[in-house]
Amino acid sequence: MLFSELPNEIIEQILLEIDPLTLARCRVVSKRLFELIDASVLLQISIEAGVDGLLVVGPHNRHLGHPSSSAQHLLDEIFCIREATVKFMPRSAWGIPYVAGNFHWEISDGIICFTSGGGDGERPKTLHFSELLAPTDESYNPFELDPTGRRYTHIIRDTGVGMADIVFSASSDLVVLLERRTAPDTGMNADRLHFRAISTGGPHPEATLPHVENTGHPLPPYSGLETWLIQLYDDMVAFLLVRYSNFIDRRGGVTVWNWKSGEVVMPFQKAVASMFLSEDQLLLVVNSDEDLLGKLHMVVYSISKGCITHRIRLPWSNLSCPTLYTYPRQSLTQLSSAQLAGNFAPDPSLDIFALDFWPIDPATGPCVVVFSTQRLLKACEAALVGQESYPVDLDWNTWGPQGSRWFPPYCLRPPSERSIHGARMIAYTHSNGFDVSEDIGDWKGMERATHNYPVILDFNPRPILRGVTDCDFDWCRNTVVRDTWKWTIQEGDQDVVIESSLPFRALVNKEEWAHSDLHLHSTAVVCTRAQSHDIFSFLEPAGRLTRVDTED
Repeated sequence: MLFSELPNEIIEQILLEIDPLTLARCRVVSKRLFELIDASVLLQISIEAGVDGLLVVGPHNRHLGHPSSSAQHLLDEIFCIREATVKFMPRSAWGIPYVAGNFHWEISDGIICFTSGGGDGERPKTLHFSELLAPTDESYNPFELDPTGRRYTHIIRDTGVGMADIVFSASSDLVVLLERRTAPDTGMNADRLHFRAISTGGPHPEATLPHVENTGHPLPPYSGLETWLIQLYDDMVAFLLVRYSNFIDRRGGVTVWNWKSGEVVMPFQKAVASMFLSEDQLLLVVNSDEDLLGKLHMVVYSISKGCITHRIRLPWSNLSCPTLYTYPRQSLTQLSSAQLAGNFAPDPSLDIFALDFWPIDPATGPCVVVFSTQRLLKACEAALVGQESYPVDLDWNTWGPQGSRWFPPYCLRPPSERSIHGARMIAYTHSNGFDVSEDIGDWKGMERATHNYPVILDFNPRPILRGVTDCDFDWCRNTVVRDTWKWTIQEGDQDVVIESSLPFRALVNKEEWAHSDLHLHSTAVVCTRAQSHDIFSFLEPAGRLTRVDTED
């Protein structure tokens, strides 16, 4: 049967599998395709969501979204999010008060989860889940269930565990609780990760073990500060523990379990920062020489191979205090509990991650590098062709200049824990925007600039390929950066030129914000103040959407 003989319903299903930019170009192939694409709300959703770097979540059809959402509603939601993001004008706001030191939180799947209770040396034991939508009733208590039922809220009154940290996946009905404890027989740390079902608060039915213990690390005794991080990726959960006695001297490591089987799938690996690149691969930042502080490089660990497969040498290794930033991965096939704010997930093919660090010599200021996750994964795959032994060295020049963007010292205030979502990152910057020369070494005076202007950096190339240009709104200035930046630094006795050309859009708000940290989700910005989290939503309260004008 010829393609022209297929019924429109079959052609529509075929077109739904095409990437959004190619699908948009199909409109000029024939009159029939032009009319079919323009008449299909599902195809319009695929184009518009895809251009914005989003996928619609659904159990059988990735274009269904939540059962309560019609196709036209989803399309309106896309335009609403786009306008509010590009113009940096949230459409609603609400807040969650908290007591510093006894408040832990996480955002994922269109939901914010936070703790309450504790105090007087006791850790909190109550968990609250709330959709990232503003309530319709201004008198609503964020620590109680929403009486209107128009937005998802849920409470686990008593977990029975004093929580030091949390991470969750609403689509998997899973919340992981960190309990910091000491083994009675050895006096050593025996941290526990508890696997609970969000719906019941009890042990997750798919978890073979109710909890696992992190007892196999050979870290030196606690002698100063200590930080930790839980990371969740599908069936894998990682626990990173880092100890340091001063600004530079850091020692740490990470262990990975399969939370369903309870098995250790990656035994303790030395690292001072870590993140999942995929379900099988972790990126670790390690000290190049345990006796020479500040010499850092990255390695890739493969769970299936059971070893480090790649060494990644950065062009500048004389670094300290590294932190990796990414976001909790959302399922593309399982629905979130959020009725509206969880309809969309980032397209993983566009994902970025960021490395924040301080150079040691010459002493300057905090720097941020943004990487394309897919460019790194493709370079790792290519480097393994024909190799029979590990690890292999990954040549920076084969992927780094095209797959990264190096921001000079003091350009960005270092990101916050959840400052990245998909292809976007939120941070603070100075008032001058990103109008710089090719040599970013000429970008002077940043240490004296005011860094209270929030900026969303969008590394999704699709709007740029679609022809988006610089523009100026009442509250926001958009700048498209395509040029290659060159940064000359001194490494020992040699000058090193670092080139980076990953394209991005900078959406700089013209108003100064007074919040200490900024955190990003596709439908909201969560901002930290002294005693509250302010949530600025890109959606109307309880999802009351109206069609918006996107032409300007």
